[in-house]
Amino acid sequence: MQMSEMVIATIFLTIALYVSQAHLAIAQSSVDQLQHDFISPPNAAKPRVWWHWMNGNITQKGIQLDLDWMSRVGLGGVQTFDAAYNTPQIVDQRLVFMSAPWESAFRSAVTLADELGLEFAIAGSPGWSESGGPWVKPEQGMKKLVWIELRVTGGVRLTGKLPRPPANVGPFQDISVLRGLVSFAVLSQSRRSPLSIAMSPSSPIP
Repeated sequence: MQMSEMVIATIFLTIALYVSQAHLAIAQSSVDQLQHDFISPPNAAKPRVWWHWMNGNITQKGIQLDLDWMSRVGLGGVQTFDAAYNTPQIVDQRLVFMSAPWESAFRSAVTLADELGLEFAIAGSPGWSESGGPWVKPEQGMKKLVWIELRVTGGVRLTGKLPRPPANVGPFQDISVLRGLVSFAVLSQSRRSPLSIAMSPSSPIP
């Protein structure tokens, strides 16, 4: 074997050993990280729980004890859920939902949860009492966004009415379609295919 061939072979061997060592180091690092995360899970991997505030049976001391325990056992966060369910009064002063004392207790809970590194969420209403019923007007109730997809050809003027979206959960409440149309136009321009749209924003979807 000539000297030049020996040098090239040595270089390739050195590179191969270096690459192999690098792969081993990366693999070992991944194993170490996995083991570390298993022993000490990151917050994103920790479970969240419902935290029921039952019929106003809430105290500052109880909030402190609950959240301290949740943090200590490794929970990642809570979702408060105010409910009643005929729970008897077991505190000296029951805190009525959204009253000033209740708001003060809730503010304290949020502050303490943040200090403990706990994610904090709240249900949309006390129990299910405000989520639906004849006393809730459609425009004030929960909503579901529905849509239609209409494929168009770039460079061709689009006129007419959009097809009606599916209606399976109640009457429609029209929202502006202008934002969606602008988004389509921007997307079309980003693909270098001009799109001209002529629609009246004041005209509701049929």
